[in-house]
This record gives sequence, C-alpha cells and structure tokens, in this order.
Amino acid sequence: MKLVIEDDEGHRREIPLDREEITIGRREDNVVHLPERNVSRRHARLVHRGGTLLLEDLRSANGTHVNGMRISEQVPLGDGDLVRIGDYGVALRPDGVPLEVPLPRTAADEPEGFPRTDVLADTAPHPLVAAAAEPAVEVELPVGVQRRGGRRALMVVGLGLLLGLGGALLLRARSGDASRARSAVPPPPTPEVVEEIMPSPADEPPTLELTPPTVPASRPSTATEWLAAARTAAEARDFDRALRMLGLVRDHAFQAEVQTLRRTWRAEAAAGRAVKSARKELDRGRPGGALKALEAARGSRAWASEASELRAEATAALRGARRPPPRGASASDVDRLYREGKTLYDAGSVGEAAVLFERCLTLDRQHPRCHLMLATSYARGGDTGRAELHYRRFLDLASADDPAVPRVKKFLEDSDAQKKARASSAMPQR
Repeated sequence: MKLVIEDDEGHRREIPLDREEITIGRREDNVVHLPERNVSRRHARLVHRGGTLLLEDLRSANGTHVNGMRISEQVPLGDGDLVRIGDYGVALRPDGVPLEVPLPRTAADEPEGFPRTDVLADTAPHPLVAAAAEPAVEVELPVGVQRRGGRRALMVVGLGLLLGLGGALLLRARSGDASRARSAVPPPPTPEVVEEIMPSPADEPPTLELTPPTVPASRPSTATEWLAAARTAAEARDFDRALRMLGLVRDHAFQAEVQTLRRTWRAEAAAGRAVKSARKELDRGRPGGALKALEAARGSRAWASEASELRAEATAALRGARRPPPRGASASDVDRLYREGKTLYDAGSVGEAAVLFERCLTLDRQHPRCHLMLATSYARGGDTGRAELHYRRFLDLASADDPAVPRVKKFLEDSDAQKKARASSAMPQR
C-alpha cells in the first residue's frame, strides 16, 4: 500500500508506507510536508498497530476529516477512505494503482441531530395566522333584524367614504402648497438606467494555467498576521522579506519574540549569502575561498544540508580533483550499489533504495546517476529540500546531452516558482 497526496490544483504525489510512524504537517521535518497555511505545523500522524494503519489528529486548528467527518480520536484507515487536511486530499491506495487516477470525492454530510434553520418561506406558518381555522358557525336572524342591520351597514360605509374623501382633499391641498413653495428649485435629474451587457464567451480571454498558481491574499493588518506572514516567508527561506515584515510588528506584547526572530533570521540570511558565495567560489575553482565563505553558515539550520555538501566538495577539491574512493572500493562496487538501488526503487521500496544510493555516493561523490536517483527518492518521499540539493549536484556533474537534464531543470524551476508564490502571497506588493 502507498499514500497518495492531492492538492487543490489536482497535483498528486506518492508517499511509501515504509515507516512505523508518518507525521503530516506544515513543518519541513514532517515525513509528509504540506506547506499550505490551513495545515498546522504538526497536523496529524499515521501509525501501524497490529497490522492496521491508524490515523490520529494532533489537535490541529482546522481538524482532520475522514470521509467528510471530523475525527477526535484514532480511526483505522483503509483503501477507499478519503482524508481531508486543509486543501489536501489523502487516500490509501494499492501499489498497482497509477498515480494519474484522481482521488474520490466525498461530500461532508450534515451531522445527525443538527437543527435545521433553512425552512422554506412558503412552507413556514405565518405568526399572525392561527394554526388551525375553526369552522364558522352560521346563526339565522329574523328578517326584520337582517334589514335593519343592512341599513346600518350602508350608513357606516357611506360615512367612511365621506371621511376618506375629505382627508384626501386636505392632503392634496397641503401638498399643492408645498410644491408651489419649491417651484423655484429644479427637480433632480432622473438617473439613467444603463443595461449591463455581459461579454460573450468568445470575448473572454483564455484561461491561463500557471505553475505554480498565484494566490491572491489580503495585506496583513494586525501584529499576529504580520508575524504569521513573516514565518511563512522564513519557511520559504526568504529571510530578507521575513525581516522586513518583522519591522511592521508594532505591538509591544510581541517585542521579545520579534527580537529573538530578528537575531535568528539575520544569521540565516547571512548564511544563505555565504552558501551562494561558496558555490560561486567552487565554480571558479577556488575551494579555499569556498571554505572561508562557509564559516558564516556554520550555525545555520535552514542551510545546513547545502553548507555540509559544499564543505565536503571544497575539502575534496583541496585534496585533489576527485576524491579517491575508500580502501577496498572500486568502480564495480559503485555500479553494483547503483543497480541494486535502481531495482529497489522500481519495485516501490523507495526508502531502501535511498540507503543504497547514499552508500553509492559515500564511495564516489562524483557519480551523477546516484545523485539523480537519490534526489528522486527524496522528492518522492516529500523531502524537497534535500532533493533540490542532489538535483543541482547532478546538473553540475552530468553531460549536457543527458536525457534527464531537462526534467531536472523543470523540477527546480517549478520548485523555485512555488517558493516565490508562497512568499509573495503572504505580503502583496504595495
């Protein structure tokens, strides 16, 4: 079995069920990373227990829904169940089901016992109408009484007509006096009613499919919203934008937190610049300058994987153009590890395959296909950050005519565009 994740744009990815516990949330250290804002940092988790896969909500803000019902305790998850976490759909699928098959759609049913308030107006009783009309009782009166009653009724009706006619004449006379007093003031112009013409479908521009889609967002207005927007930018590693947003938090109740975040993000921004500078130094053939630049990124958490990889490359470059494999290792050992890892990956054992690809790179850091397959394994497991690192290393080592190069470049371009879209949605341009 495998886990299939589908976002609100219909993009799907697979997560192998090769761990005893799978955490789901917005933080990048979760096994399943869902970056949207309506997903909590640690939203839910899946655990294997007694041969059954159990789903548990970790007290998330928006809740976890299974087949339209919000859960409050552990529930078993099986094939055919649809889980809703924020804008994402999650389903359990057999390994043989293609990824292109969309997830089922389950409408959220109204809870039982919930009082309905949408009563139709034409079926609701009027408050001034009796619930049940009683039949009228007819009383037969003598003929003389009926005639006298008829005359009195005619007199009452006539008197009412005279009073009504007199009141109407009096009101008309008063209104005439008022209109003559206002005769010098011209009446206001009658507004012209312009019929709204709907454009025909042929005049409408074609729908553009953007990758990733731009997300319109309102400008934050409160200190809490600015802090949330700044954290979103920091999660996308756009620390310069995050620092600008921190400067807009004026509430004194948040100043201690703001000061702590400002120190941390300034260090991370400097570390990001150091990593970029080290990469340029390596490209220019100056590994010593790369190691010196990486000193500014030594305590970084956001750039730790990139800094470690660059530090290893610079150290190897100082020892020689290519670091020799460890004692006892040969090119045949590297190729054997690659072939075994590729076989496991094709069989669906992504976690075990990643272990073999890591061993392959331990023996030979310059093997492009091991970088490619390790990055693909990380991407399939939801670890986009480490996948980007090895994809970029593959582009550095692979030849320009490698058939995988265009696909890798497309993946990196889409990933960078998604990061920029998430950061820009948190703070629209003025």
